[in-house]
Amino acid sequence: MKKSGISYLVLFLIFLWLLNANIAVFAQDNANTTPVFGADPMSVWDYDSNPALWGFFPDFYSSGIRISDNSSAFFSEAGFSGQVNALISLGSFAYSLSKTPSTGAANHYLSSAGLFGPLSLGFRFRWDEESRASANGYAADIGLAMRLWNFASLSAQLKDVLASEQNALQDLSMAAALRPLAFDKRLESLLTLSADALLSENNFSLQSIGARIALDPWLGLGVFYRPKNSGFGLNLVVQLSGFESSASHTAKASGFLKEGQSSLGFAYRMGRLAQKSSPLLPKSMLVIENPGFYATLPPMMDYELGGLDKEAAIWLGQALDSINRAANDSNIKCLVLVNPPLFDSDARAQEFARALLGFKASGKPLYVYAGSMDRLNYVYSASIADFAAIEPNSPQAIMDVASFSLYFKGLFEKLGIKAYNLRSHDTKTAYNIFTEEGMTEAERAMQERYVFGLAEQAYSMLDKNRGDRLAKPAKESIASGPYLSPDKALTAGLVDALLYKEDFFKEIEEKEGKLGRKDLRSYARNGSLSWGDFPAKSVAVVYLSGSIIDGPGVAGQSIGYKTAELLEELRNDKSVAGVILRVDSGGGSAIISDQIAREVRLLKEAGIPVIASMASYAASGGYYVSAMADRIFAEEGTITGSIGVTGLGLDFSGLLEKLGIGTGSVSAGDSGDFGNPFLPFEQDDAKKQEEMIRYIYERFVNVVAEGRKLDPARVDELGKGQVWLGSEALNNGLIDETGGLEAAKAAMEKLLGSKANYKNYIPGDLQPNLLSLLLNITAGSKVKTEQAVLFPGALEAKKILENLNSFGPGPLYLEPSWLFRKQYSN
Repeated sequence: MKKSGISYLVLFLIFLWLLNANIAVFAQDNANTTPVFGADPMSVWDYDSNPALWGFFPDFYSSGIRISDNSSAFFSEAGFSGQVNALISLGSFAYSLSKTPSTGAANHYLSSAGLFGPLSLGFRFRWDEESRASANGYAADIGLAMRLWNFASLSAQLKDVLASEQNALQDLSMAAALRPLAFDKRLESLLTLSADALLSENNFSLQSIGARIALDPWLGLGVFYRPKNSGFGLNLVVQLSGFESSASHTAKASGFLKEGQSSLGFAYRMGRLAQKSSPLLPKSMLVIENPGFYATLPPMMDYELGGLDKEAAIWLGQALDSINRAANDSNIKCLVLVNPPLFDSDARAQEFARALLGFKASGKPLYVYAGSMDRLNYVYSASIADFAAIEPNSPQAIMDVASFSLYFKGLFEKLGIKAYNLRSHDTKTAYNIFTEEGMTEAERAMQERYVFGLAEQAYSMLDKNRGDRLAKPAKESIASGPYLSPDKALTAGLVDALLYKEDFFKEIEEKEGKLGRKDLRSYARNGSLSWGDFPAKSVAVVYLSGSIIDGPGVAGQSIGYKTAELLEELRNDKSVAGVILRVDSGGGSAIISDQIAREVRLLKEAGIPVIASMASYAASGGYYVSAMADRIFAEEGTITGSIGVTGLGLDFSGLLEKLGIGTGSVSAGDSGDFGNPFLPFEQDDAKKQEEMIRYIYERFVNVVAEGRKLDPARVDELGKGQVWLGSEALNNGLIDETGGLEAAKAAMEKLLGSKANYKNYIPGDLQPNLLSLLLNITAGSKVKTEQAVLFPGALEAKKILENLNSFGPGPLYLEPSWLFRKQYSN
């Protein structure tokens, strides 16, 4: 919950009070019709008892049919005379039909719900026999449901809200459920105690009390008692491979087996349902097929409207969590990757590899089948496999790391444009492409260290995972690529077989026996009966992705002043016990970087620990905002450091002359034309700009020295714009540990001395306005590739863009108040 469950509880009670104030008096005997387990739904029919419960429905789609009748009718010659129910749902929308064949009466129900954190608000429109109470010929109900952490659930429903008081058929049903074992995550849903009540004619009556034992989502057994007619009931729900069967029976104790009311229902559910471990369920393989590039950020919203977005693709964090969970799931026998994920950086690939290695460490095998692969998804996915096969005709783009740059100084000169590289050191090379004719010695030395470092990490991983099957050492094997003829990849020992996919799965069956299949999409959205997290300290995970810009920032694409504002809000939020910064940025605005670093310092001074978790990039401004954290984590292949400042000066006067465009300027003083790109570049301007760059660099060094507890002279040695890999940054003290977000969370819980609940934040505008979009583009935001790259030329073009971004911000970006002036970045 964002702040406190107490505030949501207050809202729930206010809602009940408002409903109670408008209830019309009308006597109605609901002793046998009021639903049981109204706050503890398990079957699709439980969810349909209150429209608000559809907000918590875990599956994207369901459909089912149920029959209800007197118990004796199921076995008598008189035949069926009860009721038939049919239902279909899509997200949080549901339509159900109730029909009595003997009378032909048909009742229709159309429900929808919106989920807002732990609260769900539902509305039901119906036209049935009861709707005659409404002058319009139809009726409507509203419902509210609430989950209090993982141990309590509440619900309420008011019927006929559109009816007038004179002929109303209104009553308020309420339900509450409690899980006494919620303190233990393994047992939290094993036992649920519940009660259902009715407020009618201003009289409150207890309708039922019950208990349900649930063996995860696949089996639930409930018992309940109705005080009004001294009736007892049983409820059974079984869910296997998406199919649900449910049965219930209610009767008095004296004639429980011969009399009473019984129902039998069947349903099919898909989209999110996944069974957890149970010795009674069949063994399965977990299949990850054609995932492409995983989204690296969680969903923007912490609530859902309408429910249609429930089928959105899972993101990388869900995939990693699911693989880790499958390692301990006794029903998952092996993991199968069909066309492994694509990665935009070594760091992302290393994060995924750690999950695969953890799965194998549990003693379970990994199988990989692929068409074409590149270095990253081969080394950090396929090479880990116990058995790897490729299509017989698929070329493998397995090649060494390379960095390539284009330089535009000559082109600019022909156009009459002069570019001036304003930087703190010659190793701050972001704008070299505009000011140099080729790669400088300083730039080459830094890129060689970066390229060979990533290569060595890949060689080590390949030798470790597959060295005993390679024909040559890993370094030679990769150097021999690309393997455009698949048989050469087989001869080199990079894969174990050339097979078609059907034959690949037959190979798995021969090794593992007959297994069911579970798709990662549904497994990730597991059908757990959990209501939420157990009360624990709240930790904010703030995702900082993209270039740092002078503006609000676009959520998930760029970082702006709204990040600093969010950190201030978290500092003033008494429920926040810690903050994790998930940084994936190559840098940008010095002003915004400094504002964010200041907020990190203030968080620490307020007693709130801060941990930085670096993803693919945390360089330049990305390192600036991380430096003040209590601890810093990065992958071995993370690109970090780049402690330095750079700016770009442009002189378009030559271009204007070539185009025959004249200029004229009137200035009240010498400073009036400072930085005007349409006038010849002045050396005095350059001196002032270099002074500013030196000033910002010294501030940058001091921030790092303070945050990392290093001598400023040592920071200067490590700075000067030099880029470091995560493995190097660990050795020189710029980070504390190598590891991903899970390692950062473990460290946070160690600092807090307890478990924590994590809340995701992505600061910035949700929809980019024109200014934000321009700032983001011109700041050189990281390129997001949406499709697999199969050919070396396209791969190289992608690398050019990524490498340009990795060394700091991209081309010049302008701020409105400085439209014709140079902009400085760090």
